[in-house]
Amino acid sequence: MMKLDFNEGWLFCKKGESKQIVNLPHDAMLTEKRSATCLNGDKTGYFPGGVYCYEKVFSLTEQDIGKDISILFEGVYQHATVYLNDKEVASHVYGYTEFSADLSKEAKIGENRLSVHVDNSLEPNSRWYSGSGIYRPVYLIIKEKKHISNVSIQTVSYEPAIIKVDAQAEGELVEVFDGTTCVATGKLGEMTIPHAKLWSAEHPHLYTCIIRTNDDEVRVNFGIRKIEWSAHTGLLINGEETLLRGGCIHHDNGILGACAFSDAEERRVRILKQAGYNAIRSGHSPCSRALLDACDRLGMYVMDEAFDGWYTPKTHHDYSRYFDVSYVSDIKAMVRKNFNHPSVIMYSIGNEVTETAEDRGIQLTEEMVNLIRTLDSSRPITCGINPMLNVLSARGKGIYKDNSNYEPVPLPPVSDKKKQKESGSALFNVIMQRLNWLTNMMAKSKAGDKAIKGAAEKLDVLGLNYGSRRYDIDIIKYPNRIMVGSETLVSELPYNWERVKKYKALIGDFVWVSWDYLGEAGIGDWTYYSYKGLMLAAGSGTIDLIGTIGAQSYFQQIIWGLYSKPYIGVRPVSHSEETAKQSRWRFTNAIDSWSWQGYEGNRAIVEVFSDAHRIELYLNGKKVGNQKVKEYKTKFTITYKPGVLEAIAFDKNNQEVERSFLKTSGDETILTVLPEKTNLYANGQDLCFIPIMLTDENGIYKPAKDVRVHVDVEGVGVLQGLGSALCKTDEVFNQNFHDTYQGHALAVIRAGYEAGKIKVTISATGIPTREVEINVLSVID
Repeated sequence: MMKLDFNEGWLFCKKGESKQIVNLPHDAMLTEKRSATCLNGDKTGYFPGGVYCYEKVFSLTEQDIGKDISILFEGVYQHATVYLNDKEVASHVYGYTEFSADLSKEAKIGENRLSVHVDNSLEPNSRWYSGSGIYRPVYLIIKEKKHISNVSIQTVSYEPAIIKVDAQAEGELVEVFDGTTCVATGKLGEMTIPHAKLWSAEHPHLYTCIIRTNDDEVRVNFGIRKIEWSAHTGLLINGEETLLRGGCIHHDNGILGACAFSDAEERRVRILKQAGYNAIRSGHSPCSRALLDACDRLGMYVMDEAFDGWYTPKTHHDYSRYFDVSYVSDIKAMVRKNFNHPSVIMYSIGNEVTETAEDRGIQLTEEMVNLIRTLDSSRPITCGINPMLNVLSARGKGIYKDNSNYEPVPLPPVSDKKKQKESGSALFNVIMQRLNWLTNMMAKSKAGDKAIKGAAEKLDVLGLNYGSRRYDIDIIKYPNRIMVGSETLVSELPYNWERVKKYKALIGDFVWVSWDYLGEAGIGDWTYYSYKGLMLAAGSGTIDLIGTIGAQSYFQQIIWGLYSKPYIGVRPVSHSEETAKQSRWRFTNAIDSWSWQGYEGNRAIVEVFSDAHRIELYLNGKKVGNQKVKEYKTKFTITYKPGVLEAIAFDKNNQEVERSFLKTSGDETILTVLPEKTNLYANGQDLCFIPIMLTDENGIYKPAKDVRVHVDVEGVGVLQGLGSALCKTDEVFNQNFHDTYQGHALAVIRAGYEAGKIKVTISATGIPTREVEINVLSVID
């Protein structure tokens, strides 16, 4: 089998516009102009969609013709139609599952023209930033007629380590390698791996299985990992009880849009692990292969989620309109992609699907669960169910309703239509902001129990979105029910994690949201009214849009027992005269800095997170506060004065346990530039992330006054993206200048297809210029 990178040199155009050359992955939505009148509105960060065409000319030899020739598309958003030499060869509706186009019948010797038409023009069709176009990688696959297919590797047992290798193949030889050492050989079926190293998030050891026949060879990476689950043992990974320190993520990569670069996905997993997470939930769509590969390598458990909705719309033109005819094939595609990845430990069939409150939806729950079990019985199946939404749905409220039969035609302009009432998850978001007490009351009520019971009984694990007040009740009422907090608030982690540790049947907690994302703009941002522009990002991440680990993340790490020092955070003193518009999805906007030059004498709100009994706060050696810690938090109001701010943590016996401090920076400002790589490969895919931070000459962080940075790139690479984590802005990510936000920005450099050097120059007015040199090495087959 030949699997060829097919991402270089596509002709791209938006309908009615001129063509340009792009390399995949490519997000066409980032090229659109944001508009306040866009029908997508804040759902996508005011980015519209469109109709796009991608074309590529490639050649086949006489030896290729007669073989099985196909193109694998890992993700196209959305309504993709594929043509080869003007003949339709495939179509695919869902924007988040992969699909193949069989080219064998229409392929010819010599030049062939492949074109992909993408229609993301019907708005709105998503509750978040979807991206547009061919945003995940593409591969040309050429196989012999007799080829190996449907390879699956499953752990039968871990003591001893026995795996089962299945495939469609004839005359095969199966070899298992640990690095370069062959540790087992045999045929398809069960194989024992001597002295096996097991896979877990803590010890992510991978093996390689090679299957050979006379005509073909397939290599698959896998881990020896077995999952067991029950209400009495909890979740067991290789026999060890595992508590999921989880975070939800969306599919976009911040300033790169929806593009699923391998380096971007790996960076995200690496930083999530650094922040203490051991599990992610792919809210609310199947994640990329690159993300799963990174989770396999680095060690991260994954709950892969199929759908945000089923047959009831959440936005007018969303996937629900095609769900009935597409969901089976899309579930199969998700399971097929996931099967050999040890990181995937759970499937979710939906997010806040209010259909689970009605008979048809309960029946559908059972059908989808049974479908997945026929494809993969080794992993538990869940669904993120919101008790409050189910109660409303059971009463016929909060459900999207069409005024007439659905037609796939554009809605009238914003100015010509009445404001659509929010429904489903969007309605819940509104209620949550204003009446969180009501969501908790509904969750633990008898009505809440009744509204989720039917679907809960069909699942292996009941996922509860904002339903943690059911934990104490259901542990007693349903002793065989396994639960997971599939979506929770960071502020409620003290309550939730106490119960995760207490109850075997509660296997973990997934906060919304671990990494910030585009769209659902402003839902979690503490916005100041002085900020200008359209809302762009959600603002609710414990890690921000460019990968900066924030105060809420340290709060989590303290509760999880992973961070022992008191964390000192300061709400922006530069905005002390303003009141921020606050959010339920964020309980603080504090940052770790005591450098607020120009704001001396202003009020400073200091928050200290700790698991100690009390905190004493000192400024320049003088005690300015003494408070008991409540639910891991303390808050002090003092006057900003430069110097050293120190927090000392004491236990119940008045003994000091830990201390930490923040120090005011010097007056000078420099650009601290820390490229995360200095060597790339000339594959058109490798990325160098360059965090940019305003500091003094000693590296002390300076968030008070932002500057505009320019990034110029010379040589064999391009600037793929430049931006900040600011959630309300009219700035874009595809220009070579951008303002810092709270002293931070991020530049991303993409390698081309030639070896050589890349010179990156980073400058700002009145600040010394910085240069970075990146080596781009030849690709060795």
